[in-house]
Amino acid sequence: MSRVLQSFFVGLCLAGLWLAIFWPMQVVAQTGGVFATDSDAPISIQADKMTLLRNGARAELLGNAALAQGPLSLTARAVTLFYSDAAPRSLTRITAAEEVHIISQNGREVFGDTAVYSVSDEQMTVSGNVRVIDTRDNAEANTLTGARLVINMRDGTSRITGAANVSKNATQNGEQGSGQTSGRARIQLKPNSSR
Repeated sequence: MSRVLQSFFVGLCLAGLWLAIFWPMQVVAQTGGVFATDSDAPISIQADKMTLLRNGARAELLGNAALAQGPLSLTARAVTLFYSDAAPRSLTRITAAEEVHIISQNGREVFGDTAVYSVSDEQMTVSGNVRVIDTRDNAEANTLTGARLVINMRDGTSRITGAANVSKNATQNGEQGSGQTSGRARIQLKPNSSR
């Protein structure tokens, strides 16, 4: 289980450049080390309640579930680990639900309603009210929003779909801009912004 969870967290590092650049469209972007973690670091798993179900085919982490490795963590109200039915059991999928929050200590955060990591596809999908935030500049956080974020852990590409929106908490012509669109991508940044 440790190697698969390790792969899960290491794979999140592939969201790097895409998250740093914040292109506000249905986009496929090469990714880098924004969500990098130390793959040799121990993985910490915590929850208010942990239950093993279906003869070990599923493990549920309920109430303030948290997974952490090095500088990267994932929290949600519930996390479920799915294992194959055949022996020896291997992890096949990880799901997180309700208030999903992926945090990198370098200032990048992802929020969503659900997240699913498929071990065989090496793909993470975050769905429902997806927000990617760069919190390095507290007063001027860049934000990317959409309906669904897919990160391909194998080749390092990621894509956000569904009314993607990028905004910079800055003013343009004296007005606060959100950049909200109905299916079209738009970016709104402060002209002198370095990001």
